[in-house]
Amino acid sequence: MSVVENVARSIARHWERSPHGLQLTVARSILALSTVMVLAVNGAQVLLHDPLNAGLSPTSCDNLASLGAFCLVPPESAEQVRWLLILLCMPALLGLVPIVAAPMHAYAAFTVASNTVGIEGGDFLVATTSAVLVLVCATDRRLHGWSPRGTARPSVSHIPAQVFLLGLRVQVSYVYLEAATVKQVHPIWADGSALWYWMQQPNFGARPEVRDLLGVALMQAPLLHATTWGVIVVEYVLAFAVLAARQRKTRLMTLALAVFMHLVFALVLGLITFFVSMLGVLLVVMWRVGDPLPWKAVRALRPKRRDGKRSRRQLVSKVH
Repeated sequence: MSVVENVARSIARHWERSPHGLQLTVARSILALSTVMVLAVNGAQVLLHDPLNAGLSPTSCDNLASLGAFCLVPPESAEQVRWLLILLCMPALLGLVPIVAAPMHAYAAFTVASNTVGIEGGDFLVATTSAVLVLVCATDRRLHGWSPRGTARPSVSHIPAQVFLLGLRVQVSYVYLEAATVKQVHPIWADGSALWYWMQQPNFGARPEVRDLLGVALMQAPLLHATTWGVIVVEYVLAFAVLAARQRKTRLMTLALAVFMHLVFALVLGLITFFVSMLGVLLVVMWRVGDPLPWKAVRALRPKRRDGKRSRRQLVSKVH
């Protein structure tokens, strides 16, 4: 067999793998959770707030945005639409019937991104990711996504899903690359003082208690410059690693680094739903089928028996 045939067969084996594993189900549930949080915490008067208009009208009903749910009903029904969108997210949140739940959540995410004011900035990325997952889940025939991938055999039908996931990785890589390059050329980021200004910003800065805690530390110029430029460096690393990291350990380390960065942003700036959104997106592109599942951590959290002995199942798993 020629080298070309070996390479072609190896590529085919990779692209024919099923992406429908427990990892993807967890990621989809977290994405749905981010949409539910935005809709549940913010009432229609917040989601549709317009300083120039006292009524409840969508922020945009032009072109494709006109298909959003808030554009299809009168303004007085906006609150009912909000709860309907939450219901549309529930199957995806619970991991039920992926082939049906994926488009339902995608429509809810599209409506939030197109018809409402941006709450924390992750709405458009969630809408894009959920739209891609509609195509990915089109070949998932399971009643729920929590079952193992044991029945998901390699098939040519999985190739489109793998291509769509690759396109999503390219987009996420571009998001981090653009974020890093835009920061690098901006004067306050280039001189290393950006985080200080963000901390002091009244509308989008740190909470008072966090500002008081970190303000003294960031007054030290070396630490401020290192932290500010550290964000840029991490974003460059993530832009490269999302596409280039192939080894399992490298990908999971990159995932941990990205989650840590967004968690810090969430704690300092209060970007909670943005953190949940990015966590879901990162899990889709970085935590792939075949990667280890945290079963050891789950078993370690199981309560011991009152006599201090482990359960029979724990002893058997320890032996094996």
